[in-house]
Amino acid sequence: AAEDIKDPKAPAVRPPLDVAFIGPPGSGKGTQARRFADKFGVCHVDMGSMLRSAAARNEQFKASINQGRLIADDPVCELVAQQLDRPECDPGILLDGFPRTSGQAAKLDQMLSERRRSLSAVVQFDIPDDVATDRITGRLHHPSSGRVYHHSFQPPRVPGRDDATGESLTKRPDDFPDVMPRRLAAYRDLIGPVLQRYSQAGLLKRVDASKPADSVWSTLQSLFKSG
Repeated sequence: AAEDIKDPKAPAVRPPLDVAFIGPPGSGKGTQARRFADKFGVCHVDMGSMLRSAAARNEQFKASINQGRLIADDPVCELVAQQLDRPECDPGILLDGFPRTSGQAAKLDQMLSERRRSLSAVVQFDIPDDVATDRITGRLHHPSSGRVYHHSFQPPRVPGRDDATGESLTKRPDDFPDVMPRRLAAYRDLIGPVLQRYSQAGLLKRVDASKPADSVWSTLQSLFKSG
Protein backbone atom coordinates (compact mmCIF):
# COMPACT_ATOMS: atom_id res chain seq x y z
CA ALA A 1 0.00 0.00 0.00
CA ALA A 2 1.13 3.54 -0.71
CA GLU A 3 1.01 4.48 2.93
CA ASP A 4 3.57 1.73 3.68
CA ILE A 5 6.21 3.31 1.42
CA LYS A 6 8.72 5.25 3.52
CA ASP A 7 10.05 8.60 2.39
CA PRO A 8 13.84 8.17 2.01
CA LYS A 9 14.27 11.84 2.89
CA ALA A 10 12.37 11.50 6.18
CA PRO A 11 14.59 11.84 9.27
CA ALA A 12 15.46 8.59 11.00
CA VAL A 13 13.53 7.95 14.17
CA ARG A 14 15.92 7.59 17.10
CA PRO A 15 15.23 4.59 19.31
CA PRO A 16 14.64 5.42 22.98
CA LEU A 17 17.82 6.32 24.85
CA ASP A 18 17.39 4.24 27.99
CA VAL A 19 20.29 4.61 30.42
CA ALA A 20 20.97 3.66 34.04
CA PHE A 21 23.31 5.58 36.35
CA ILE A 22 24.65 3.43 39.21
CA GLY A 23 26.81 4.61 42.07
CA PRO A 24 27.01 4.78 45.87
CA PRO A 25 25.56 7.65 47.89
CA GLY A 26 27.73 10.72 47.36
CA SER A 27 28.93 9.75 43.89
CA GLY A 28 27.31 12.83 42.33
CA LYS A 29 25.25 10.83 39.85
CA GLY A 30 22.14 12.91 40.62
CA THR A 31 23.87 16.13 39.56
CA GLN A 32 25.13 14.52 36.37
CA ALA A 33 21.76 12.88 35.69
CA ARG A 34 20.01 16.25 35.62
CA ARG A 35 22.54 17.61 33.13
CA PHE A 36 22.37 14.45 31.02
CA ALA A 37 18.57 14.44 30.88
CA ASP A 38 18.52 18.07 29.80
CA LYS A 39 21.14 17.63 27.08
CA PHE A 40 19.85 14.36 25.63
CA GLY A 41 16.13 15.01 26.07
CA VAL A 42 15.31 12.00 28.21
CA CYS A 43 13.11 11.56 31.27
CA HIS A 44 15.08 11.75 34.54
CA VAL A 45 13.82 9.27 37.14
CA ASP A 46 15.45 10.08 40.48
CA MET A 47 14.96 6.89 42.48
CA GLY A 48 16.12 8.47 45.74
CA SER A 49 13.56 11.27 45.58
CA MET A 50 10.84 8.90 44.41
CA LEU A 51 11.47 6.49 47.29
CA ARG A 52 11.56 9.31 49.84
CA SER A 53 8.23 10.50 48.48
CA ALA A 54 6.83 6.98 48.78
CA ALA A 55 8.21 6.74 52.32
CA ALA A 56 6.08 9.71 53.31
CA ARG A 57 3.09 7.43 52.74
CA ASN A 58 4.60 4.12 53.85
CA GLU A 59 6.07 3.62 57.32
CA GLN A 60 7.96 0.48 56.29
CA PHE A 61 9.64 2.35 53.44
CA LYS A 62 10.45 5.20 55.81
CA ALA A 63 12.06 2.94 58.41
CA SER A 64 14.21 1.20 55.78
CA ILE A 65 15.47 4.48 54.31
CA ASN A 66 16.19 6.10 57.69
CA GLN A 67 18.21 3.04 58.74
CA GLY A 68 20.19 2.89 55.49
CA ARG A 69 18.58 -0.38 54.37
CA LEU A 70 17.26 -1.21 50.91
CA ILE A 71 13.55 -1.47 50.16
CA ALA A 72 12.34 -4.82 48.74
CA ASP A 73 12.70 -5.26 44.98
CA ASP A 74 9.04 -5.70 44.00
CA PRO A 75 7.65 -2.33 45.16
CA VAL A 76 10.69 -0.52 43.77
CA CYS A 77 10.28 -2.19 40.37
CA GLU A 78 6.60 -1.28 40.34
CA LEU A 79 7.52 2.38 40.78
CA VAL A 80 9.90 2.12 37.81
CA ALA A 81 7.25 0.41 35.66
CA GLN A 82 4.94 3.35 36.28
CA GLN A 83 7.62 5.73 35.02
CA LEU A 84 8.27 3.67 31.89
CA ASP A 85 4.61 4.02 30.94
CA ARG A 86 4.59 7.82 31.12
CA PRO A 87 4.29 9.29 27.58
CA GLU A 88 6.97 11.90 28.31
CA CYS A 89 9.45 9.04 28.85
CA ASP A 90 8.92 7.64 25.32
CA PRO A 91 12.09 9.37 23.92
CA GLY A 92 14.18 7.72 26.63
CA ILE A 93 14.59 7.32 30.35
CA LEU A 94 17.49 7.90 32.71
CA LEU A 95 17.23 5.71 35.79
CA ASP A 96 19.19 7.52 38.48
CA GLY A 97 20.04 4.94 41.17
CA PHE A 98 18.41 1.88 39.63
CA PRO A 99 18.92 -1.07 39.43
CA ARG A 100 20.62 -1.73 42.78
CA THR A 101 20.25 -5.53 42.98
CA SER A 102 20.49 -8.45 40.56
CA GLY A 103 16.74 -9.00 40.99
CA GLN A 104 16.03 -5.41 40.01
CA ALA A 105 18.35 -5.73 37.00
CA ALA A 106 16.59 -8.86 35.75
CA LYS A 107 13.18 -7.26 36.24
CA LEU A 108 14.28 -4.08 34.47
CA ASP A 109 15.44 -6.03 31.42
CA GLN A 110 12.08 -7.81 31.39
CA MET A 111 10.07 -4.59 31.76
CA LEU A 112 11.97 -2.93 28.92
CA SER A 113 11.66 -5.98 26.68
CA GLU A 114 7.90 -6.05 27.23
CA ARG A 115 7.82 -2.47 25.93
CA ARG A 116 10.15 -3.26 22.99
CA ARG A 117 12.95 -1.26 24.56
CA SER A 118 16.38 -2.07 25.94
CA LEU A 119 19.14 -0.38 27.86
CA SER A 120 21.60 1.61 25.78
CA ALA A 121 24.19 1.83 28.54
CA VAL A 122 24.80 1.51 32.28
CA VAL A 123 27.17 4.06 33.82
CA GLN A 124 29.01 3.15 37.01
CA PHE A 125 30.14 6.15 39.11
CA ASP A 126 33.26 4.99 40.94
CA ILE A 127 34.23 6.78 44.15
CA PRO A 128 36.12 5.82 47.34
CA ASP A 129 34.00 5.37 50.46
CA ASP A 130 35.74 8.16 52.40
CA VAL A 131 35.06 10.71 49.66
CA ALA A 132 31.43 9.60 49.38
CA THR A 133 31.00 9.84 53.15
CA ASP A 134 32.37 13.38 53.29
CA ARG A 135 30.08 14.50 50.49
CA ILE A 136 26.96 13.01 52.06
CA THR A 137 27.49 13.90 55.71
CA GLY A 138 28.27 17.51 54.77
CA ARG A 139 25.00 18.01 52.88
CA LEU A 140 22.20 20.34 53.92
CA HIS A 141 18.80 20.55 52.22
CA HIS A 142 16.09 23.15 51.84
CA PRO A 143 12.99 20.93 52.18
CA SER A 144 10.44 22.97 50.21
CA SER A 145 12.62 23.72 47.15
CA GLY A 146 15.00 20.75 47.12
CA ARG A 147 18.06 23.01 47.00
CA VAL A 148 21.20 21.29 48.26
CA TYR A 149 24.20 22.84 49.99
CA HIS A 150 27.47 21.45 51.34
CA HIS A 151 29.57 22.79 54.18
CA SER A 152 32.74 22.69 52.03
CA PHE A 153 31.77 22.67 48.33
CA GLN A 154 28.70 24.92 48.29
CA PRO A 155 28.01 26.50 51.67
CA PRO A 156 24.99 28.79 52.16
CA ARG A 157 25.72 32.48 52.51
CA VAL A 158 24.31 32.38 56.04
CA PRO A 159 25.16 29.17 57.93
CA GLY A 160 22.14 26.90 58.24
CA ARG A 161 19.89 29.17 56.13
CA ASP A 162 18.62 28.90 52.55
CA ASP A 163 20.07 31.61 50.29
CA ALA A 164 16.74 32.46 48.63
CA THR A 165 14.28 32.30 51.51
CA GLY A 166 16.35 32.46 54.68
CA GLU A 167 14.52 29.38 55.93
CA SER A 168 16.28 26.72 57.99
CA LEU A 169 18.24 23.98 56.23
CA THR A 170 18.02 20.38 57.39
CA LYS A 171 19.86 17.08 57.08
CA ARG A 172 18.09 14.03 55.72
CA PRO A 173 17.80 11.21 58.29
CA ASP A 174 19.95 8.91 56.11
CA ASP A 175 22.75 11.51 55.69
CA PHE A 176 24.10 11.30 59.25
CA PRO A 177 27.56 9.77 59.87
CA ASP A 178 26.23 6.79 61.81
CA VAL A 179 23.98 5.76 58.89
CA MET A 180 26.50 6.14 56.07
CA PRO A 181 28.49 2.93 56.78
CA ARG A 182 25.28 0.91 56.50
CA ARG A 183 24.27 2.67 53.28
CA LEU A 184 27.65 2.05 51.68
CA ALA A 185 27.83 -1.56 52.90
CA ALA A 186 24.36 -2.27 51.51
CA TYR A 187 25.39 -0.82 48.17
CA ARG A 188 28.71 -2.70 47.95
CA ASP A 189 27.18 -6.02 49.01
CA LEU A 190 24.63 -6.06 46.20
CA ILE A 191 26.06 -4.11 43.29
CA GLY A 192 28.73 -6.62 42.19
CA PRO A 193 26.40 -9.01 40.32
CA VAL A 194 24.64 -6.05 38.70
CA LEU A 195 27.90 -4.68 37.33
CA GLN A 196 28.95 -8.15 36.16
CA ARG A 197 25.63 -8.62 34.34
CA TYR A 198 25.96 -5.40 32.38
CA SER A 199 29.69 -5.80 31.79
CA GLN A 200 29.06 -9.18 30.17
CA ALA A 201 26.33 -7.59 28.05
CA GLY A 202 28.78 -4.93 26.84
CA LEU A 203 26.71 -2.12 28.33
CA LEU A 204 28.87 -1.01 31.28
CA LYS A 205 30.72 2.32 31.20
CA ARG A 206 32.73 3.67 34.14
CA VAL A 207 33.56 7.20 35.25
CA ASP A 208 35.81 8.45 38.03
CA ALA A 209 33.23 10.25 40.18
CA SER A 210 35.84 11.54 42.65
CA LYS A 211 36.85 14.22 40.12
CA PRO A 212 35.22 17.68 40.01
CA ALA A 213 31.69 17.75 38.60
CA ASP A 214 32.64 19.51 35.35
CA SER A 215 35.35 16.92 34.67
CA VAL A 216 32.89 14.09 35.23
CA TRP A 217 30.42 15.78 32.89
CA SER A 218 33.07 16.06 30.16
CA THR A 219 33.75 12.36 30.49
CA LEU A 220 30.05 11.53 30.24
CA GLN A 221 29.65 13.62 27.10
CA SER A 222 32.57 11.78 25.52
CA LEU A 223 30.81 8.47 26.18
CA PHE A 224 27.54 9.48 24.53
CA LYS A 225 26.71 11.19 21.28
CA SER A 226 23.59 13.32 21.02
CA GLY A 227 21.09 12.12 18.49
